[in-house]
Amino acid sequence: MDLLERYNRALRTAEDGTLRMLNRVLDSSFNNLVRRARIQIRSGAADPAQRNLALLQEFRQLVPAYRPDRTDAYDRIFRNLVQTANRYGLTVADELTGLVQTGPRIDVSIPIEAAVASAAQAKGFLRKHGETFASTSAELVTRGIVEGRPTDAIVQDMRLRLGVVKSRADAIVRTESLRAYNDASNSYYAAQGIDLVMYYTTADDRSCAICAPRAGQIYRRPEIKVPLHPRCRCYLAPWTDNPEDLDPDYAAMQKAHQREVARALATSTREPVSLNKAGVFEQIAPIPL
Repeated sequence: MDLLERYNRALRTAEDGTLRMLNRVLDSSFNNLVRRARIQIRSGAADPAQRNLALLQEFRQLVPAYRPDRTDAYDRIFRNLVQTANRYGLTVADELTGLVQTGPRIDVSIPIEAAVASAAQAKGFLRKHGETFASTSAELVTRGIVEGRPTDAIVQDMRLRLGVVKSRADAIVRTESLRAYNDASNSYYAAQGIDLVMYYTTADDRSCAICAPRAGQIYRRPEIKVPLHPRCRCYLAPWTDNPEDLDPDYAAMQKAHQREVARALATSTREPVSLNKAGVFEQIAPIPL
């Protein structure tokens, strides 16, 4: 469906912008930490245990802990992404709902508190990788001092660890934006009394063996949530069990979508999966109607 792909592209653009901002903040924080680490490295005569503890505390500032009473750059970046995804989710849900039911629709908005909580969750995920960066980097510096390694070599090792944090940030951003996008749509459907949804799978080189078998399948809305896995690009579109309510083109889209995804997956070497067996990443494994 052109509408869903258009919003998918718009969300990807928002994600790309978010990652650019996030990487700038990570780089700035990293550069500050390197300056402090160089001071610790120069004070090689200090007690190793105390030095390691001091470095660990410094490196934990790469991604600070969430503080509900304060808002830092990470909070603002994630909050902006979540609010954008919420807005897109409500808009596309409203447009699609018009194709499956007639009559006036209830206005729906996402409370700011929900966006704040969702952004805090995303930052919490990144914080876990920041903790790994902190402990690993502190050990790298301490070991480097003991081994007499050049400071630049130690910093280069730390930069490699930063690259790992950035790659995790990419997965978090792209997964949490889709979660907010679909959660907003789900809230809209619930308000409109829509109980059924159709699983829409992105039909291109992003089609995966986890989601492809679900393409075009109809589920009870409360029984399924997406994303099903990290970086999932799928969406739950509204559906009805009364064919007379469906726009004819929208109804025909279901079978066309299944064929489209099947063609996309046929070019992949990945094996399809059974819908009757839960994957380890799933909290629930609903069976299509």
